[in-house]
Amino acid sequence: MSESTGHYYFKEGLSCLFEIATENARQLLPGALQPLERRPESSVLSVSVFDFFKGDAGPYQELVLSVLVPPLVTLGERLPKAALYPFMVATSTKLGRLQGIDRWKLPHLMKDIDVAFTEGEKKMHVRVEEGGEPILELTTTGHTFDPTELLFHSFMSDDCKNFKADITMKGASYSEHEFEQGSLVLFGHEMTSGIMLDDLPDRPFREQWMRNGVEIFSPLEVL
Repeated sequence: MSESTGHYYFKEGLSCLFEIATENARQLLPGALQPLERRPESSVLSVSVFDFFKGDAGPYQELVLSVLVPPLVTLGERLPKAALYPFMVATSTKLGRLQGIDRWKLPHLMKDIDVAFTEGEKKMHVRVEEGGEPILELTTTGHTFDPTELLFHSFMSDDCKNFKADITMKGASYSEHEFEQGSLVLFGHEMTSGIMLDDLPDRPFREQWMRNGVEIFSPLEVL
């Protein structure tokens, strides 16, 4: 179990939220967790992509697929912006992958991915592939950018224990909006095999874009 705080510095951090059928979301979660519903029978899928340039695992790119769940609220402690269960993570390097598995107990695709960032006018297009096979294409748009600091709860599990980590995201430039201008294309791949692709909307209801930031993992807590 991790006994120290982790720091991961990134140039780009993109995260878009999509509605996913609650039935499908439950299939992606361990039995101890329940999906957070946006409306009856509709839960939330988070698709996040990072371009890390330095930190505890060096430079690498990362794709994270998560389901939003209720946070673990404690009286007198700061309320997180959201709580997530990452059900599949992929990285472009072996070091990034091994640290995610060994240190943070995150489930990973056991292959390197290729991530291409293409910036346009107030938008960023990302294409993720593995061995030449497409996994997804994500387009995120920006609105007003300001410095920010956000707290998230992340839940993890292994064969015998459940864990939680506080994740603080600090960025010099952050945009968040619900204009539904972004887009998502998911391809049939091992990474996306648990998602009912035909039922997923191709536009996010919320878009988040952080630039020149740091992701700070607190030590894991056993639940």
